[in-house]
Amino acid sequence: MRWFEWSTWSKTAARQVAKSLLGPFLGRNPDPRTLDYYASLISKGAGVAKIARELSQNQEHKSQFSARAPRGAEARAAVWNDARYEAFLNAPKIRDALIVKLDHIGDFLLALDALDALRKGFPEARLTLLCAPWNAALARSLGIFDRVETLDFFAPTAEGESPAFARERLGDLADLSFDLAVDLRVEADTRALFDHIQATHKCGYASDACRSTLTLSPPRPNVIFSDSLAANQRLLMLGLARSVVDFFHRDETRYGEALRLSLAGSSEADLSFRGRGPLIAMHPFSGRSIKNWPFENFLRLGAGLTRELEASVVLLGTRKEAESVPDIAALCQSAGLHSLVGATSLAQAFSIIAKSDLFIGNDSGLTHAAARMDIATLALYSGVAPIESWAPSGKSVTILHAPVACAPCYLPTLEGCEAEHACVRAIDVDFVRATARRLIERRSLS
Repeated sequence: MRWFEWSTWSKTAARQVAKSLLGPFLGRNPDPRTLDYYASLISKGAGVAKIARELSQNQEHKSQFSARAPRGAEARAAVWNDARYEAFLNAPKIRDALIVKLDHIGDFLLALDALDALRKGFPEARLTLLCAPWNAALARSLGIFDRVETLDFFAPTAEGESPAFARERLGDLADLSFDLAVDLRVEADTRALFDHIQATHKCGYASDACRSTLTLSPPRPNVIFSDSLAANQRLLMLGLARSVVDFFHRDETRYGEALRLSLAGSSEADLSFRGRGPLIAMHPFSGRSIKNWPFENFLRLGAGLTRELEASVVLLGTRKEAESVPDIAALCQSAGLHSLVGATSLAQAFSIIAKSDLFIGNDSGLTHAAARMDIATLALYSGVAPIESWAPSGKSVTILHAPVACAPCYLPTLEGCEAEHACVRAIDVDFVRATARRLIERRSLS
């Protein structure tokens, strides 16, 4: 049956078609109101273009997929770091947390492991639980929470009509300030409360039900047709809880000075060229050329920093990377830089980075090493993949990028790029040099 003949379909058939279309877009079974709306479009004979346009503009669908920059917008270099990334890097201490778990008894019991993980993850924090009234006694019996408050956000049974929500029903919770608020529910609806709760960091599965920016918002899994136990609600809530705990936790044995000793050991490299100015290490390569800022830009950047800061700039890399740039030693020498590309072991490269005042590189292994060793790190990222997926972790990381309409492209090579590498070309040398100078000056003042 063709699309224009949908008007002859029964309401039941139209709802079934709408449900099949909405599921993959929303990642869940659609609520009755949304289902009725799309079913009405289908029963009225809406065409393919109309249905597709409506689906693509659905706010919940868009919240599952990052919106790209408008096509045609001029790409400009920018610092990527925001408050969420700074929290990721610095692991702020959580002293007062609110946990939201508002649904029914079975759902609450499935969340016990997640609740326990939050308690163990923040042992010194004051934990407040907001749950449904019928779960209050059970919650208090667990000995997990310092305070238990209730809100009947849902009806007592799934078949009942949920009461209307108003901010006043939160009582004094709406006026309190928390370091952290976590909504464990996988479905999107209860995230609406985040707009009425004061918390520095709000975490929960992605949702369009609130306007608040979530510090940690994993995409909700599409569990409609899943036959995997990984989609079990217990594991999904536990996974969220552990992600929240890990987000605000830093194992010092895997960062900073401890990691420097592990990676570099007793390895040393010849740094006799080092002057009295700052030592800056650069890695102008990565495993994929499409991720790389142009090599000549690194030369210009290094020459400028040498001239302006009296810096000693050294380039690092493997023997294969040295072979990829003809006359690399001569090019570096003419720019006033020192090349150890292909002349060190990996441990020696780590040793040089550990002694550096600043590291500058593409999205590469050495950049991640510098970041985790808590060396001031300036990372230059292309638009190949979402930065959120590959951002380095450490106490002093600055990421530069240029938002473009075609990112993330996931292209394996430059040959397939139709935008002439706009995401990288837009990161200009002057912007990188100014950022590098600020980082060096900040270090000298600390």
